[in-house]
Amino acid sequence: MKTKNLIWCSLALICTWSCSKNQQNKNKSHKEVPVYVVKQKDTLVTNQFVTDIQAKRNVEIRSRLSGIIQKIYVNEGQFVKKGQALFKINDAELQVELLKATAGLKQATADVRIAEVELKQVKSLHDKKFVADNELELAKAKLSSARAKYAFADAEKKAVLQKINFSTVTAPFDGVLDIIPHKDGSLVTNGTLLTTLSQLDEVYAYFSIPENQYFELLAHDKLGKHQKIELTLPNGAAYKFSGSLKSAESEIDRATGSIRYKVLFPNPNHLIKHGASGKLSISEVQNNAMMIPQKATFSIQDKTYIFKVDKNNKVKMTNIKVGTALKDSYLVESGLKKGDLIIYEGTQSVKDGDQIKIKNRL
Repeated sequence: MKTKNLIWCSLALICTWSCSKNQQNKNKSHKEVPVYVVKQKDTLVTNQFVTDIQAKRNVEIRSRLSGIIQKIYVNEGQFVKKGQALFKINDAELQVELLKATAGLKQATADVRIAEVELKQVKSLHDKKFVADNELELAKAKLSSARAKYAFADAEKKAVLQKINFSTVTAPFDGVLDIIPHKDGSLVTNGTLLTTLSQLDEVYAYFSIPENQYFELLAHDKLGKHQKIELTLPNGAAYKFSGSLKSAESEIDRATGSIRYKVLFPNPNHLIKHGASGKLSISEVQNNAMMIPQKATFSIQDKTYIFKVDKNNKVKMTNIKVGTALKDSYLVESGLKKGDLIIYEGTQSVKDGDQIKIKNRL
């Protein structure tokens, strides 16, 4: 009798445990979670890029002859106009060369005149049969030689004058001067760096995009179809002028797998200097974009998943393809459609095939 009672007690305990377990499973499969209704709407998407800023033109001003710097007409950081004198290199030796070249040219001019007179006389005698043909040809050859020497002397004088012009270094365009490393009295040679000139009324902000993104933009005809391009300066301040996208380089950098673009910004006050850095924010409107919260997604082996909820409130783990990442959302490229229900948060507490209870819809 005692054994029989023990058996009945054991069966009762098993039944109670089984019922309790079934109730737990039932409660677990009907976990109450919030869901998100997938929507489509026009969205302003902003991408940010680190940028390297360069002057529209930035050239090195170098000496084109050797000599002593006689005069510096400008100061470092000064704005100069095209054609304005910057440096004067002593040209005393060149002036002596010019005197010699001028004298040589005068001598060559006289020799040409003498040869012309001689040829005229010989030709007159030749016409009267007083001189032979070879004497006429010799006179013509002398005139040709004299003219050649004149051309050479003229070229020598022009070369000296050109060097004298090089002794005054002028600005090739309007711009701002950089540091001037050599002072008055310094000896410079041909090719010595005198300063650098930057045209700063406009600047280019260069940035790179990966080649896969480049071809994706190309395929969807999105290159250049931006809404707004803004520049953030190194101190965090927003630059007050908007930029315009310019053409890309003709080659993809094989080392980095990227291609460079540039954005042109006006710089009327020369606030931005050559070599500055910053951050570009390029915005574009995406029509009928499908956005979902980042917290609704999870990753497995570099793939992105969500839990989709069907009409029976049963969840299914679904792989999706995401595009641009916004502040707290993803733009979905495939795997979802408008009106789909997905678990908004708590994805770690459910598994594929579970049945849930909808807490609220967002």
